Amino acid sequence: MSTRDIHVVIVGMSVAGTNVARAVAALSMQGYPNLRVTMVDKNEFYYHVIGAPRAVVEKGFGKKLLWPIHNYLENYEVDKANPKHRFIQASLKAVNSDKTVELSDRQVLAFDYLVLSTGATNTTPSHFSGTTYETIEKQMDDVYESVKKAQEILVVGGGAVGVEVAGEIAYAYKDKKVTLVHSAERLLPLKFKPGLSNGAVDKLERLGVRVVLNEKIEIPQGVEFDCKLRPLELKGSSGATYKSDLQIVTTGTTVNAQYMESLEHQLGDTLRTERGMIKVRSTLQLDSDKLPMVFVPGDVNSLPVGTKYAFKVGEQAATVGKNIVTMIKANYDQVLREVPQLEDYTGGDMSMILVPIGKELGVFQGFNIAFGKSFVGNMMSSKLKAKDYLVSKYSPNFPAPALAK
Repeated sequence: MSTRDIHVVIVGMSVAGTNVARAVAALSMQGYPNLRVTMVDKNEFYYHVIGAPRAVVEKGFGKKLLWPIHNYLENYEVDKANPKHRFIQASLKAVNSDKTVELSDRQVLAFDYLVLSTGATNTTPSHFSGTTYETIEKQMDDVYESVKKAQEILVVGGGAVGVEVAGEIAYAYKDKKVTLVHSAERLLPLKFKPGLSNGAVDKLERLGVRVVLNEKIEIPQGVEFDCKLRPLELKGSSGATYKSDLQIVTTGTTVNAQYMESLEHQLGDTLRTERGMIKVRSTLQLDSDKLPMVFVPGDVNSLPVGTKYAFKVGEQAATVGKNIVTMIKANYDQVLREVPQLEDYTGGDMSMILVPIGKELGVFQGFNIAFGKSFVGNMMSSKLKAKDYLVSKYSPNFPAPALAK
């Protein structure tokens, strides 16, 4: 048993952060009673963003996607009467070379190990500006009402989210005109087989969706696409125009790593790529010899985009959790000697994908086989994902009922 004080700070409590938190906190029950995990997130909830497409057409479904995190580690307390693990609702403002972080509520936390899992900001409905249950529920309801009232809906972007959103709307509302415009030659990531895209086009069109490929929509500057009703005509790269009274943009993400600026200045080093992603080593450590105790899993790191699916982020979190445990067991935080041998992340790109297109249709690729137009895609989708977008699978990981207040 080690009675030394060990403080692990995890910023960002989505897929990566929650998985690392559990892996590290478990050590406090295994001979490290003074290990503390501090979880930091700007939201008071975990947002199960996988289910966002269903929430735009099913009133109240959004509440099922907001899971409490204030007591996420309650089952990992050695003494529940005197809890050590805690949650702070705040944003990260700065990481410092003296092993401290500065939060938006002016708290300064010293850490022995730091996990930066701050992810990336997407467009609505995959992202909302609300940080409390009440505000985000209101924003989700507003999106639902906009979709319900709209007659002509334009979905920009034919990745998985765009296909799922268009499919959900067309399935729920047979009378609406839904157009999906995608800039590439086929739907879904190009790394997957053409048959997957062909199947997605076929099944979207069965539901009445107009699919336009090889067309890049010109997004006007200064226009916020927040899923509010607004008659608008947008121009495509072909010169064609697209009129709609609701526009849902599912392209583009902004990495949440602005807080690295002060650390880069202190270390005199560039720690981010040109696109703002944090550079990491194969062990998912920050690419800096001066701070080997800082780890960066998930969307915010510089790994290829194919590693950013939720399943792959979970694998990254497992690697980070194992590596922090290895360092703790080697007493690295106490003696600051040479870093022990750590595990490399070798998960690679995502090779499997499952995309529902409404509640009954869908496409699937696995085992290097694409089930596009085949009924197998429909069967796999309805059985594994389309029912509730994996809410029943992942919500039990949270100790409190996985429902908003």
